[in-house]
Amino acid sequence: MSGAGDTASQWSLFGLDLERYARSIALGFHQLLWGSESGLQRLFLPQSLLLGDAQDLVPHDAEAFCLLVDATVALDSTSVLLPGDLVLTKLIELPVVAEPDLESIVQLEAGLNSPFPVDDTRHGYRILSRNQSQLTLILAIASRDVIDSYLDAMRAEASFDPRGVEMWASHEGRLVRFSGFGEGLRKTEYIAALSRSVARMALFALAVAGLVWWPAGALSIQERQLQEMLVETEMSAGTATAARNALIDMEDQLAAASEFYSDRLGYDRWLDQIAALTPDSAYLTSMSFDRDRLTISGQAANAAALQTTLASTEILSDVTAPSAFTRDRRTGKERFTLTMHLVTAQL
Repeated sequence: MSGAGDTASQWSLFGLDLERYARSIALGFHQLLWGSESGLQRLFLPQSLLLGDAQDLVPHDAEAFCLLVDATVALDSTSVLLPGDLVLTKLIELPVVAEPDLESIVQLEAGLNSPFPVDDTRHGYRILSRNQSQLTLILAIASRDVIDSYLDAMRAEASFDPRGVEMWASHEGRLVRFSGFGEGLRKTEYIAALSRSVARMALFALAVAGLVWWPAGALSIQERQLQEMLVETEMSAGTATAARNALIDMEDQLAAASEFYSDRLGYDRWLDQIAALTPDSAYLTSMSFDRDRLTISGQAANAAALQTTLASTEILSDVTAPSAFTRDRRTGKERFTLTMHLVTAQL
């Protein structure tokens, strides 16, 4: 556990930030419950009537949050879509690793971008997209006084309890919910419905487990006998199995070796060929192979004649001298370096 002076994280183990891991787990659980892509809200979140100009919304975006624009039946919940001129929206791109700290980042961004006093600022955000490296979110900012005035005007046309109203904004047809209004009512009902469904699934799983366990318990004696017979059979067949595995390993090693040496040149055969083509008046001091490319160095009485001899053979091509021939004062012969390509089809 870290000391009291550690401001980065209050919990750590062997240098690992346990607090960040805990936030990541909590984030995954939050995305499962409240993420529109998980689909749980469409199944268990109560529907709400969305009041306001919803003509420009992206199709089916409101359905992802169980918002109905035209409700044929009376609904217990009401939501209000604020006009675009009352809301400030901004797209923010962040690295994915910052997602566990998203609440703090959004709070900071709202404070930095809001033209309203802190006590009068209300904001909401929504993750618009994410990939492996970054995520894009929409930040919506509005004045609480302006929202209250708009609600008073809306109540003159439609009756609803302003304490239980959810407030929404739209950015290019994508909905964003403001926090701090009446969204808690539907969230509470959503959690209750989800809990009941999980309880029913758990009871069903226990019933299935009981049905499966009952015949298994009746056959447990026979199962133990069969298990003992299986152990004896495996022990008697252990030697044969080990031998078979050894043969399989050897076969794999031979196949790998064959593949490794399949494209290797027969350098000994090329050495014999080059030695046969080199006259007695010349000798080699070095030879190097690079796949089908050969480089030789040495001394000869006539290096140009040697180059011509090598170039005239069918097993060599592109015989060139990368540097000029020089005469060795001590031996009187010409120093040479020749490069060439090996024509393996002719060998």
